[in-house]
Amino acid sequence: MNIPLDNLYHWVESLAQHPVILYVFRPHGSKDIFDLVQFECRPSDDLLSPIVICHDQEPLDFKVHEFAMDPDRLKRLLLKRGLADDKSLDLELKFYSHLADFPKFKPNWLNSAIPIHDWVILLHSEQNSNDVEQFSLNGFCPVYYWCHAVIARDWYRFAKHDLRLTRLCIQNTFLVYCRDWMPNREYRLKFLDLLVSAGLEKDCIISTRHTNNQGVHLNNYQVQDSRFAVDTQKLLCIPDNNSPSGASADYNVNDINATAISVVLETVVDGSKIHLTEKILRPIACGHPFILVAGPGSLAYLRRYGFKTFESIFDESYDQETDTVTRLEMVVNTMQQVQQLTASDWKKINEIAKFNKQHFFSEEFINQVSNELQENLSSAIQFCLDNQFDTYWRWRKIRRRNKLLGPQSKSDIAKNRIRAIRKHRLRRSQNNPGPIITK
Repeated sequence: MNIPLDNLYHWVESLAQHPVILYVFRPHGSKDIFDLVQFECRPSDDLLSPIVICHDQEPLDFKVHEFAMDPDRLKRLLLKRGLADDKSLDLELKFYSHLADFPKFKPNWLNSAIPIHDWVILLHSEQNSNDVEQFSLNGFCPVYYWCHAVIARDWYRFAKHDLRLTRLCIQNTFLVYCRDWMPNREYRLKFLDLLVSAGLEKDCIISTRHTNNQGVHLNNYQVQDSRFAVDTQKLLCIPDNNSPSGASADYNVNDINATAISVVLETVVDGSKIHLTEKILRPIACGHPFILVAGPGSLAYLRRYGFKTFESIFDESYDQETDTVTRLEMVVNTMQQVQQLTASDWKKINEIAKFNKQHFFSEEFINQVSNELQENLSSAIQFCLDNQFDTYWRWRKIRRRNKLLGPQSKSDIAKNRIRAIRKHRLRRSQNNPGPIITK
């Protein structure tokens, strides 16, 4: 399936209301820094516009991007991004030996091979996040918006009009998708173990991969987090899931019609952050009730965006539990409670699900997401413009000293831009009498 996510970033640019340089991961969904590329090539005179790194689809991990001088890795990055060729590579690496001369620039693998800026805007989609805080202390200006809300509105747009979504032939209570359980999602194995131990798998349309994305079969998998230790062979009673990763961009009408409620296993469930994806928005878009296995506070997160949850009908206290294993056990208890609900209870549940679907496709919801991004992005851009260019000026001096300035610095447009930067720094020095680096 072709997913035109470039449209998402054109939309982001349109909301910025100021020229910015976007860096995105290609293929979309990657977290490999070698897949981080400039969204659209910009002319050389625009290289001083605020930089926005779009890390909005996947969870942040500050430790993965902590910088340590690795010449081989840096060479590959510089060559990959076209910032050096075989002739200039050694000279470019000399520049990185002067990082101590940049008191404001805090190198990170995310910003180590892009034009030098005092601050880089980091577009993300998580809250209550320790990783966001770490990035904010290291030269990044985090900007939050609910990226997956925008993506899901596109992916599931036909569900608004899909007359097949009748749910008249319910055969099982629960719909549980568990496509993969690689190490950063192995909590799912513990959840499946609890499910099987409670005998709930018999009342589910459920599946999981018997061989994960890393090629490891359940028979051979050794759990890395001792909290999630289980007998993985016990889980082979669950049908094999061979769906491709692109299946998340679609919905299965038969599965939804044959079940009463979705049990959504999100990407992130520990207490370090809330990061909700299309997984929870798929049942919402299809008018399907849900139980949400995610980070604590995720149901409150949904309510903040105008959605209703089911706390008046069944127990949702699991959402406040900070211990992951205890939360999984509480979810299983809630599922057992759901099995005992009356027809009157289900009528109320389905009314809430209908409301959520209407709200998901409403202008009110998408405007809330859009306005939030525009406000957060505008504030960050202004902050960067007000606090930029000291590092750039040091960068120019060092490059000139080492004869690293390229031909773009000689263009009239670039010279005019540099003059504008000088004026900007002069105005700022009059209001902020700190040390100013001059030519």
